Order: sequence, then structure tokens, then C-alpha cells
Amino acid sequence: MFTIAVAWHHRLPPERFVLTVAGSVLYFYLYLYSFCLTNQLTGRLEDRVNKPFRPLAQGQALIRGTIVRTVVVFAAFPLVGALLGVWEWALIWEAMTVLHNLAGGARRWVVKDLVIGFGALPMLGPAWQMVAPLTAESWRWMLALAVPIFLLIPVQDLRDLRGDTASERVTFPTAFGEPFARAFLSAGFALLPLLDHFLILRASGTSVPAWLAEAITAGLCWTIAWRVTRQRTPAYDHRTYRFFEYWYTAILAAALVTL
Repeated sequence: MFTIAVAWHHRLPPERFVLTVAGSVLYFYLYLYSFCLTNQLTGRLEDRVNKPFRPLAQGQALIRGTIVRTVVVFAAFPLVGALLGVWEWALIWEAMTVLHNLAGGARRWVVKDLVIGFGALPMLGPAWQMVAPLTAESWRWMLALAVPIFLLIPVQDLRDLRGDTASERVTFPTAFGEPFARAFLSAGFALLPLLDHFLILRASGTSVPAWLAEAITAGLCWTIAWRVTRQRTPAYDHRTYRFFEYWYTAILAAALVTL
């Protein structure tokens, strides 16, 4: 989505537009797949409690086959990055993936949240750089998304409290307590639309599309702020986290009208 927005902003000719977007789809498939493979390899025990539907937890995929796929993907990802001119970002993301999934970083809330939050940089950076060189505007977008994601990603952990406690994984809610975590997240999401307005969307004047984008993203934030103080079941908290994903998608889609 962000590559499409940046390509539209720079008015790429049709043939380059299509090739760039196709390359972006392949690149970010490998971006996600490399992380998910290693995450599920090392998270098999807690997945039996938190996410028993996953292939390794169900026995539908073999450990050996998953390791083979991981090696292939880790080799292919920077090669695809090199073809697109963003190989440095690919290596940075692989290093962050190893830190998070294979070096035990996911078991410490600071490392876990830093990797997820600032993983937005090796996501949005190459998405922009595939189209054009990075600018001050691109760094504004990247940092204005990375920082709040780092601060608010603990909303993801609310759904997994039982499994994380059983496996002795230290997340933000288990470290500071569920009541404080919910209060912190509710306040953070309530204030997030202000940051979105001043640093990212910056709707002004009679720009109806930009104001519509602000309304949609603000509504998603306030929905999350309300939901985290309500029911406390894994299924309910999982749906609440989904709204955070919708916010991120909506923000990137808004780049089509706000860049």
C-alpha cells in the first residue's frame, strides 16, 4: 500500500508502476514469511496455548521442513532486495528477526516491542526507496509510525496473557500488570489521533479526502481506547488488536491523498 502511494505521488510511468508494485508484493511477502517462519519455530510451546491453530502446533507442518523453508527464504529475501535496490533494508530486517525470534528477544518486552515498533523502518523505508530516494518527508512518516507502534504494540499481548504467563515470557502486561497496561493503552490510543494529525495526515483547509482519512483513523483509535477497558477475554482482545492493524492499514492507505 505504501509503495503504491509513493509511486502515485511520484507519478511513475505505467510500466514502471506495475513492475515496482509487483516487486513490492514479492519483497514484503518474504519480509513477513521470514519473520513468521522463525517466530513459529521458536514459539511452539506457547502456541499450543495461545494459538493452537498454527501448523506447527497442530503437527500439520514438520520442524525440519520449516527449517529448510527458513534457510531458503533468508537467502532469497536480500537477493530480491538487491534487485529492487533495497538490500540493506532486507539485511537489517533479517538481523531484527534473528534478534526477536532466534536470540530470545521476544521473551523480553523491551526488545520485543522495539523490534515490532521500529520494524516499521525496514518496512516503510524500502517501500519508499523502491520508488525514489528517501527524503525528510519519508523519515517523518517512518518515525511518526514507528514510535507509537513501539509504545502501543502491547495491545497485542493482552490476548496472550495466559500462554505468556505459563511460558514465563515477560511482556508489557505481565511486567507492569494488566490494569496498568490497559489504562496506559487506553490513554495512548485516545491521544494517537493528535499525533496522526500533526505529523502524518495534516488535514487542512477544504481537503475532504484528508479529513475523511483523519476521521476514519481517529475512529479506529478511539474504538481501541474504549475496547481495552471493556471485556477481558482472549477472543475479545484479539479483535481489539485487529483494529490496531486496521489503523495501520488505513494510515498507509491515506498516503494516497496526503503525501
